[in-house]
Amino acid sequence: MVLATTAFIHPQESSADGFTGADFARWSIESQDSYIQTSMTMAGVVFTRTEPQIATCINDWYFSGDRPEARNETIRGTITRHLHHHPAGVILAMILEECPER
Repeated sequence: MVLATTAFIHPQESSADGFTGADFARWSIESQDSYIQTSMTMAGVVFTRTEPQIATCINDWYFSGDRPEARNETIRGTITRHLHHHPAGVILAMILEECPER
């Protein structure tokens, strides 16, 4: 439900010119979590086709375990430390740091 609501409320902001971590930081925690989860899911889908070992790492790092809110908090904190960058770029950088096996 949160994902559908976020897609309705923020349908194109994430791809708009000038979208930054500062914009992301103004969203509710629920919307931020939805953006993070959607970004991780899409990265996993893309990497499944291009770099399967990274897709496996994303699954192990982000989707496995019992503390998804802690992972989102870490990602959220990194995005807010890089307020002038696009959140998707920050998330991708975190993925490539966490999953370097290419």
